[in-house]
Amino acid sequence: MRRIVHSFCTAHYCLLLSMLTGCGQEDGTLAEVSGDITFCGQPAVAEILFEPLNSAGTSTGRPATATSDESGRFRLMLDESRSGAKIGRNRVAIRVQRLRPSNNAAAKSGNSPDGVIGTLKATKLVREVHAGDNQFHFRLTH
Repeated sequence: MRRIVHSFCTAHYCLLLSMLTGCGQEDGTLAEVSGDITFCGQPAVAEILFEPLNSAGTSTGRPATATSDESGRFRLMLDESRSGAKIGRNRVAIRVQRLRPSNNAAAKSGNSPDGVIGTLKATKLVREVHAGDNQFHFRLTH
């Protein structure tokens, strides 16, 4: 009988512990991050990376990444199942892949129809991610 009571208590303790920790899914150090990117006033398709930093400016973990859509909007993901970025200071790297072409601008400029501009790196940006929802608007120029 004592063994049954012990097993029952152990099972309840494990259940309570898993409920309190969220089954290991949420660690409390991530926050939602989304926003948009423009380049010279045009929405840009770009790769974006938020790399967590310590107080000395050294990388402290896995970066969160995203690729913006045709409207320049993005939402960061730490991995395939967890959205967001680490709370705290993050080094931000942005690589613009192409601009969304406007019909008039493409016709007037003679640029390729897909608006390819090559690669632009903005590696010296640092942003603070706070608990809760974070919105960042990156307005890049030449």
